[in-house]
Amino acid sequence: MNISLFKKSALALAAFGVLASAPARADNLVISPDVAAPSFTVNVSGSSKDVLATLFSVNDQTTGTSFLAFCFELLQNMNAGAYVPPGLPYSAGSTVSAATQALFDQSYASLDLTNRSQVAGFQIALWETLDDSNRSTGAYTNWLGDTGSAVEANALAVADDLLTKVRSGAPGTANYQLITWNNSTSQDLIQAVPGGNKVPEPATALLGALSLGGVVALRRRWN
Repeated sequence: MNISLFKKSALALAAFGVLASAPARADNLVISPDVAAPSFTVNVSGSSKDVLATLFSVNDQTTGTSFLAFCFELLQNMNAGAYVPPGLPYSAGSTVSAATQALFDQSYASLDLTNRSQVAGFQIALWETLDDSNRSTGAYTNWLGDTGSAVEANALAVADDLLTKVRSGAPGTANYQLITWNNSTSQDLIQAVPGGNKVPEPATALLGALSLGGVVALRRRWN
């Protein structure tokens, strides 16, 4: 057998296994927002935008599971089709910035999900980690509560505290695997899974094992 050809074939198999092991799927999601969510106005690169800062309850129609998620896209509105079954197809991914990861690892574990100010403050801080992690600078500035309520004022104070931790590099209190849910016509979402590790699906695990086996076989063959 041609040794060079064997090497190339084995490398191709190993590379295919590694690439195919990346998590990827599309699920139909039905999204329920908090109708009493605090509302804010923010200046986005010179233009004013009204936003609701809240936590979403999400029903995955594909897997039959439910989870909580925050908005991961400030400038995209929610498509009405996401509110009713069968929902909209969302693709799962896992690429986030270091600032977003730090925000969750530092503060999500202690967040009171029944407290509207804390939830809204976390959401604002999350949006800011997509910019420069500072409410006073960058593309997102001049955050104001639309009604001037105490809930909104407290939310802005919470956001500032959380962002100070992000900028200062405060230690994390927990580890999270962050899953982004993306749809081209509707607001993207982000879900936090405790533990920092996501168990691969059986097919993914098999392909990963095949790729590792290919690499081991190559090393043994060439040594």
